[in-house]
Amino acid sequence: MAGDKSVYDKAIREGLDFAWAGEWERAIEAYQRALSEAPKDPVVRNHLGLANFELERYDEALAAYREASRLAPEDPGPLLRIAEIHDNQGQRHAAADAYVTAAEILRRQRSWGDAIRAYQQAAQLHPGHAGAHQALAEVYTEVNQPQRAAKEYLNLARVLQRQGQLEKALEQCRNALELDPRNSEARTLAEGMHLGSTAEGGEVTTPVIGEEGGSPVDLARDKALEELAGIPFEETPVEPPGEMAGFQIGTTPEAPGGRPKLSRPQIDALVARAIDYQTRGLMDEAIACYSQVIDAGVDRPAAHFNLGLLYQQRLRFESAIPEFSKALRNPQYALGAHFALGECYKALGRVDEALEHFVQSLKIVDLGTVQREQADDLINLYDALADSYIAKGDREKALAFTNSLIEFLSSKGWEDKARDARKRLDSMSEEGVTLSLAEILAAPRADSILTAMSVSHEYVRRGALTTATEVCYRAIESAPSYLPLHVRLAEIFAHDGRVEDAVDKYQTVANLYLVREETRQAIGVYKRILRLMPMDVVVRSRLIDLLISSGEIDQALDEYLALADTYFQLAQVDKALEKYAEALRLVPRASDEQERRVRLLRKMADIQMRRANWREATVLYRQMVSVAPEDERARLQLIDLYYKLGRTKEADKTTVQMIEYYRGQDETDRALALLQEAVRLQPQQMALRARLARAYIDAGMRSEAIQELDVLGELQLDAGLRQQAMATVRFIISLKPDNVESYRQLLNQL
Repeated sequence: MAGDKSVYDKAIREGLDFAWAGEWERAIEAYQRALSEAPKDPVVRNHLGLANFELERYDEALAAYREASRLAPEDPGPLLRIAEIHDNQGQRHAAADAYVTAAEILRRQRSWGDAIRAYQQAAQLHPGHAGAHQALAEVYTEVNQPQRAAKEYLNLARVLQRQGQLEKALEQCRNALELDPRNSEARTLAEGMHLGSTAEGGEVTTPVIGEEGGSPVDLARDKALEELAGIPFEETPVEPPGEMAGFQIGTTPEAPGGRPKLSRPQIDALVARAIDYQTRGLMDEAIACYSQVIDAGVDRPAAHFNLGLLYQQRLRFESAIPEFSKALRNPQYALGAHFALGECYKALGRVDEALEHFVQSLKIVDLGTVQREQADDLINLYDALADSYIAKGDREKALAFTNSLIEFLSSKGWEDKARDARKRLDSMSEEGVTLSLAEILAAPRADSILTAMSVSHEYVRRGALTTATEVCYRAIESAPSYLPLHVRLAEIFAHDGRVEDAVDKYQTVANLYLVREETRQAIGVYKRILRLMPMDVVVRSRLIDLLISSGEIDQALDEYLALADTYFQLAQVDKALEKYAEALRLVPRASDEQERRVRLLRKMADIQMRRANWREATVLYRQMVSVAPEDERARLQLIDLYYKLGRTKEADKTTVQMIEYYRGQDETDRALALLQEAVRLQPQQMALRARLARAYIDAGMRSEAIQELDVLGELQLDAGLRQQAMATVRFIISLKPDNVESYRQLLNQL
């Protein structure tokens, strides 16, 4: 370690303490201090990775874990975390690669169980990952589990088959049969490849595989082919009479209704032929095979999707629609199926139905780019979008939107574009208001809007505010109704110190959002105004009304607190109390009624205490104790106020209730500490001293009890209560203090 070890150790301890308490920002600060002392320590990098992961800063977390892996190349931990982050972001291939790399380390360390689990994770995330299946087969062989090894060789064969590497696929089938000679799946797959994959000249044909990164339909098709090639089908479906490409089925036993049953090997062979025909572009033959498979009872979304796609390619849209609709049942095919349904309905001239499915497909894409807390807002936006177009009956606008959406989702690298657009949209919604991709696609010249947003943001970052303003003005000329551009312009005004211009622009935008009945966006704009003018009580009052009407009660209560605080700073104390009282009426609708109620009551009580209105404060603290009996501060304040008001009986009763409450919670130490604090607040109250002395005795703290009784006796003498003082001295003597003779002499004198 190049730095100061004591500084490093202290920083690590503090970081771990903050992490344990969930204070991740402070934990990161501590870890950064540790990192400055030990920049090559992988432990600190791991801690930083976890803290950033908890804060959902995935890019920073990835950077930290990658550096930790570089510094400790034989530690699989950082790689497993990297895989988890990629999976969380929907980057399944990258996650699978990270799991495989971690598994290889675990395999070298002979941690067989952990290695197998990591390889399995990779295979689950990316079923076509040949390396994961190959490694699993080898590990299972090493740990003497031949049947599981055979299953992985079979999975690998299916992957290689889909890639057109049929000779290698056959070799893996042979490997599976060597380990498990009775494996009928391996034998059937091998026979199917021999039947369907040899051309006239005896050369193996290469299937046509969809280009990776295509449209949602292309991606769903590849997934369906992958899934169907890897499924061992159950042995119960039935097949209509006829010939099944390559062999007769008329001699098989008949199921009820006169339809012959197919065995699992027969179904596997039929599916293999369907996949082969589809990948080679033989659509009619593939349609016939898939139809037989589905009629035989194989009710798989993957099969329905592929059949629907083949119908669509043959322009049989009415036949394609029910097949795509069945594929919607599986979330893995929802995006591709919605997109394909939109295309089918559009081709049939049924614009409203096409729009609904296109909007659903964009919703799925957009939900994959946002943080968890944004999801609900985004769902609401998209649910209202199609209805809005349909209700307005603007066919031209609806068609323009669908064309823009099709162009976007069919373009190369659309997934990266969606993520990039989300980053730009989120940079414009700092106040917690979620914007949708649909807003951009619905605007003319969407690409120029995205570019203007990005470029203007970069100019602002560099301090070139005039240039940023010009970029915004040019973009607004081409898309004057796209309000986020106006919001960006207001931001630039604010950065340039033109606060009044910024506020005017924000007000205009907020009014337009309200006219459009887009309340959430208006809320976000009002929050931006308050960031510039936090003392504007009119704007904050409008914001509160909008939040309440939108059902955002917790946010409305936060704004009520800010509004009341503003009135207090403006020396309008009665107005502040009025706003706190209004907020209290809203509290029953809050997510945490108790916490909100106590917070508001405490604010009101604090004001009354500052005014020395002890009676009003007493009422408020009494309400606090009834709502939150565990609130120590409220109990102490209530005891203190009762004594200030001369209501000693109520003060003593409240003290007893406090002691009994904490003893009932098995927190006698807490009860003792609170009694000590009560005595500190009211040192002249003899009843409190007596209660504290008794608590010391119950806790076995004899010397502390004697000291407290000594003070109590002096207070009694000062008050002229000689008999009570004598009783106190006798009690002290019964406790046998070290200087017991002195107390006996004092008793004689009394």
